[in-house]
Amino acid sequence: MSIESPIEHRGETQRRLLETLQRFPSGRSVESLTMDLGVTANAVRQHLTVLERDGLVCHEAVPAPRGRPQFIYQLTEHGQEIFPRRYRELAEAMLAELGETLGAEALNHAMRRMGERAAQSANLSQASPTTTARLMQQLGYDAKARTGTGSGDEIIAHNCVFHRLALRYPAVCQFDLGFMAAATGRNIEHRECMLRGNTVCRFGLVAQRDPK
Repeated sequence: MSIESPIEHRGETQRRLLETLQRFPSGRSVESLTMDLGVTANAVRQHLTVLERDGLVCHEAVPAPRGRPQFIYQLTEHGQEIFPRRYRELAEAMLAELGETLGAEALNHAMRRMGERAAQSANLSQASPTTTARLMQQLGYDAKARTGTGSGDEIIAHNCVFHRLALRYPAVCQFDLGFMAAATGRNIEHRECMLRGNTVCRFGLVAQRDPK
């Protein structure tokens, strides 16, 4: 199991700076970081400029006892995520446990229900293919809607945000099917799938779903 994270690609001083800010969630001033790291204030400022540019650090001005306001630096949400996270491993362990406990059919049903709930949480109902594809883009899919063709309405995804999970647990595909069905109010045909060797995942939006 690889434990490498994006922070490993940073230089030593930037790694130490990020680690220090993680230990001080309320933030640190340049002067404090200079003492924490044992480097010059100019070096700290240069590294902070790079980290802010990359969206890992932000700053705010706070009143100082005397003189001008002081800048306090903190990790952004993106900066928090640069540290090791084991989301995939946790998801794999949960799917393995659910599959063994519930069985394959029940796991498929559970994943579809999770997709339906995701659409409901986004307040989607009877949404157009274009609206559904746009929300899928926000979730990380390279998804496009195609309408008015001989194949009928379709959503085509050129990637799968769960691909590595789905390779081991194909039931994960049911999440996408449940999401699109609940979002559009239509039945979904999984016409092409990257897990089956196709270059895209192609979903046909067909007849209206029967009300439950």
